[in-house]
Amino acid sequence: ISMIAPSPDWFSGVYKLRLFDKGTRFWYQKIEVNVYAWDAGTEGGNDYSFDNDPKKENISPFKAGSTEDAVFVSVDKDNNNLQVLPVGTLTFELQESSKCG
Repeated sequence: ISMIAPSPDWFSGVYKLRLFDKGTRFWYQKIEVNVYAWDAGTEGGNDYSFDNDPKKENISPFKAGSTEDAVFVSVDKDNNNLQVLPVGTLTFELQESSKCG
């Protein structure tokens, strides 16, 4: 998990990503994952800034981008649909380990 600056409550990352195949009992050689912006909901405001007032009530984190004006959102003008865009891609690649003795 990593903070998306300058906002103190926006973050991105992965959670419960399986890097091992239980069936074959082998590690995956390479996995690429799109990661998205999440808002921890600790600040008020509707934009990507660092000077919003703190929220008075606790809410659960949510994927950032629910309106046309949101950061990281693409708008399909033909169908009037919003699509939340990834903020990056993480690549996990198996490295060779050194062998003992």
